[in-house]
Amino acid sequence: MLIIGGGFAGLSAALYTARGMKRGIVCSAGPSRHAPSLHPHGVLTRDGTPPTEFLDMAQAELDRYDVPRLNSRVVQLTGQNTAFIATLENGETVQARKIILATGVRDVLPENIPGLREEWGRGVHHCPYCYGWEVQGGPIALYQPGLNADHVQTLLYHQKISPDLLVCSDTTPDLNAVHRQLLHDRGITLIDAPLVEVKGTASGVQLTFADGRTSERSVLYAHGERVLNADLAQQLGCEATEFSITVNPGQETSVPGVYAAGDVIQN
Repeated sequence: MLIIGGGFAGLSAALYTARGMKRGIVCSAGPSRHAPSLHPHGVLTRDGTPPTEFLDMAQAELDRYDVPRLNSRVVQLTGQNTAFIATLENGETVQARKIILATGVRDVLPENIPGLREEWGRGVHHCPYCYGWEVQGGPIALYQPGLNADHVQTLLYHQKISPDLLVCSDTTPDLNAVHRQLLHDRGITLIDAPLVEVKGTASGVQLTFADGRTSERSVLYAHGERVLNADLAQQLGCEATEFSITVNPGQETSVPGVYAAGDVIQN
């Protein structure tokens, strides 16, 4: 079994493979999606554990089962069920009877806002579920590109975390007088000037807007574009949508012998 991806899903798949007394090997390269985060949450018994520490513990558990791991990226997949060949970026090849794709997704953030990428996982987060408890009741902000009436309910949802909510966008929000009054009545601060810079502070982030205004916030929620890492799945001809690889209830893709796990199959 060749498991491609060394994040939470890939290492979990490796553990189950080993406990099922099947031979498996993990191929991975580069940081995981969670690498920028200082303290990921939501994993029972490991809530708040830094990603590197979490993965080190996972690897230590796998070492007990003698599961080999190659620190090299798979760049090409060919073959068919029971006879797959993976070519690594260093030119080596690995033969496998089955494949598990745990290649995940990547977050694409706007490149024209200095500091946004640098603060990703620190003062800038994509999800209030992942980072909401720590800042509840404090000053928070939401960056919503192309902000319009369709986003109003999302804005109201974020107010459940804190009544001190600031909302901004990449342009002047496309909201009519009724929506603006609704936000005002709810105590939500709407900034018409585009966000142009993010700086980290000891307590969160400082936001700077095109009109020169600044605001100190405990966190900025910025929903980056979620891009599927599906190049290898496409090489094999696996069916996929824009957001996930298609699998059956047994997590097998449309290509026999190829399975998928983790964010790569989550809508």
